Amino acid sequence: MEFDAHAADRLIAACRDAARALQDQRGGRESASTAALTEFRGVFADCFRENVASERAARSELVHMLEDVARQVQDAKNAAEVEQRRLDDVTEWALASGWARAGGGFGVDVGPRPSTAETDRPVVSVETARQGLRIWASGSTAGASSADPETLDSAVSTFRIHDDSDRASADKVSAAVSDFEEKCSWVHSDLHAVRGGLRRFLEDNHQDASRLSDIASTFRAAGGGGDVGQVTVSNGLLVLATAPMSLSGAALLSYLSSATEADVKALATMPGWKQALQGIEPSKIGTWWAGMNPRAGTVMGVPGFSRVQELLLAAAPSVFGALDGMPALARVRANQLNAPSVLRAAEKDLETARKLSEVGQSHHDPNRTKMLQNEVAYLKQVVAGEVQLYLYDRDRSRIVEMIGTPGSDTRHVITYVPGTFTGMDIFYEGGVQQVSTYLTSKVPGTVAFVYKDGRFPGEEDTAGGPNMARIGEANDEKLARTSGQQLASFEAGMRTDPYLNGAEQTGIGHSWGLANLTSSEVAGARYDKVVSLAGAGMLPDWKPQPTTEYSNLYYYDLLVQGQVVPNLITNKGLVWDGNNPIYRDEFEQHYYRGPDDDKINGAINTLEEGNILMENHNLIATNSEDNKQVLKDMRGIVAR
Repeated sequence: MEFDAHAADRLIAACRDAARALQDQRGGRESASTAALTEFRGVFADCFRENVASERAARSELVHMLEDVARQVQDAKNAAEVEQRRLDDVTEWALASGWARAGGGFGVDVGPRPSTAETDRPVVSVETARQGLRIWASGSTAGASSADPETLDSAVSTFRIHDDSDRASADKVSAAVSDFEEKCSWVHSDLHAVRGGLRRFLEDNHQDASRLSDIASTFRAAGGGGDVGQVTVSNGLLVLATAPMSLSGAALLSYLSSATEADVKALATMPGWKQALQGIEPSKIGTWWAGMNPRAGTVMGVPGFSRVQELLLAAAPSVFGALDGMPALARVRANQLNAPSVLRAAEKDLETARKLSEVGQSHHDPNRTKMLQNEVAYLKQVVAGEVQLYLYDRDRSRIVEMIGTPGSDTRHVITYVPGTFTGMDIFYEGGVQQVSTYLTSKVPGTVAFVYKDGRFPGEEDTAGGPNMARIGEANDEKLARTSGQQLASFEAGMRTDPYLNGAEQTGIGHSWGLANLTSSEVAGARYDKVVSLAGAGMLPDWKPQPTTEYSNLYYYDLLVQGQVVPNLITNKGLVWDGNNPIYRDEFEQHYYRGPDDDKINGAINTLEEGNILMENHNLIATNSEDNKQVLKDMRGIVAR
């Protein structure tokens, strides 16, 4: 018979101790809950009151269950002792009878044979404890609630102390149940409900404490922090604090449109609503923002934004600065508001890099120090409003700079995508903005976006410069598709801006930037004009759009030289399998001679000749005097 009395005793003790602990906590929990509810008013107070009742009932159910398990295990232990005595008696009688039959027990009375009827094997089983559903929000933003966050925090503290104690008791019960089931298989046991009931109880209690803590923090933030006493906030704010995903997109936007200044103070400390906001379609974001009456005044001193708009931008600048569907000027304003915090992060990184340099650390990279110096100077320009950022995420190598000002006179929108090796540092130094700066100054009504969303082929991870080991990424079809989808998403979001959606859209891609642009066409983006500046190539399934004008402007450069080199496997061009703009009839071809082309004689056999080709490849993306004919022709293409 498999029955370990010690295992049974451990389970009995664990259940009784846990039941006693749950019983002993009732008074403290009741007292804390009552104190919290004294000044708690509104629908969330009603939810809390119902949850308190549910917790009380669940606690009683669990106490009863644990006591029942202890009683059943004790009964099973008693039955096991009876069965064990019977088995011992049978064994003793059998040994005595055998000895007598063998002649060694002459004259010994072995007595009657003990009963052979086995003791009924006991059953130890309990049903799942009934536990009411805890509810914290209905998704409605109507009405308001009030509370003293101090009393709510006090209740949370009590709940968590109790929960920690209960969790330790539950762990002991769970371990004892496992031990009992393993060592007492003579008993028919089904104690799954014990583990499940305790786990559910602890999870619900943890949720109650977390939600109440979120609510307390929201009241405190809305009141300005510290010991704020009674605070009143909208129920919408508390929904966002406790269950942001329960709000529909329309309900969330409706609430944000009428958020109070106290609400916005609290919103700045809450992450959940920001995630919910990012899941809303860009077109709906644009309509919502436009509907907040941007001509309502300039209370905050920022022309073009209402008080609520400016409050929201200040509450979550990093979110609104990267939110598709937001008008360009609003995103620029959000990124300007976010720039001081990003600047502090860059200055901290720069300080660390300089310290590494001072102590001669072997892994210090002087190029990174230089990049960080450039970033700090660049972000100071953003703070001052001298540089307009439509997107900025330094950790993910995302940056889109806007040149020009969207308005009712905007006629042309340019998306300029630089090429291979483009890192963040070249933005800081102004290297990739040259063409866009020229065109916006020469073509009236032009706004340009210099675009880089994520790491580009060959970009150095930490110092922003070229990484020649990754040059092959410029010919990577998978990377081009992924990047094209991202660019198509950018285009869709940007064009929700009422100042930009009716303008002529021109995409300009330098080198790999053209692969990014044409891949965005494969992903569904449409342009009125696509301009290739020494463009690399296109995906095999790219097709020219019948309403798009295509132009290819190029010098004889390193890329042209590489495009004529055959792939030994496919027998096509080594660059994009020969699918290059220079060989496609859909592109209007514009060929230019470089300033040092006279030094190139046939085959490229010297380092100097190779450098001339590289310089030609870079020249076409500059506003250099040597590139003035290219710039003039680009100006004509955009303006015509």
